Amino acid sequence: MKRFLIILISALLAFSLCSCSRSDGGVVVADGMKLAGNEAGNKAVQYSFTYPEEWTLARNDGVIELQYDCDESTATVQYATVTVLSFTLADSTQTAKAYWTEHEKQLSGIYSDYKLLDTEEYNEEGKLLDDSPAIKVKYQGALNGKTYINEQLICCRYGDVYLITLVVPEQFADKTEKIIAAVAENFKFVK
Repeated sequence: MKRFLIILISALLAFSLCSCSRSDGGVVVADGMKLAGNEAGNKAVQYSFTYPEEWTLARNDGVIELQYDCDESTATVQYATVTVLSFTLADSTQTAKAYWTEHEKQLSGIYSDYKLLDTEEYNEEGKLLDDSPAIKVKYQGALNGKTYINEQLICCRYGDVYLITLVVPEQFADKTEKIIAAVAENFKFVK
């Protein structure tokens, strides 16, 4: 019996050491993913999240910026970027939907040919940004003659707005279509 117990404990220990994911604090980091934010040592932000390892951490201060080279076959870099930032709202009771309504008005001044492509609310169990309602919007527009696809997850929480924003050249949108969901899936606020 002792021999069976020792073999069982050894097998469980070996299995746990070969696990396909690890936990760094409150965020589970699966194989092929990296950790960013507060739990990764960035004390300037009040959140943590994981992102695919093929993305590069380009900025890691009060704003976290990820970059992805969409076309490595050319000498000209074609980056897609994801930025994660937060700031305090003037109206601490503002909702994500109300923030988006105000923000959308500004986009036609930034992008020519602005067009809203999709809107989706994250306000039900299992579809939140950590513990908070959010809204996901997708839009396109041209800047300096080049069309970009933007996908943005907006969350208002305790008087702050949190923005997770993808900007990608239109021709590479299919290469980055799952990045916002990947970041949102393991996004955790510092309580």
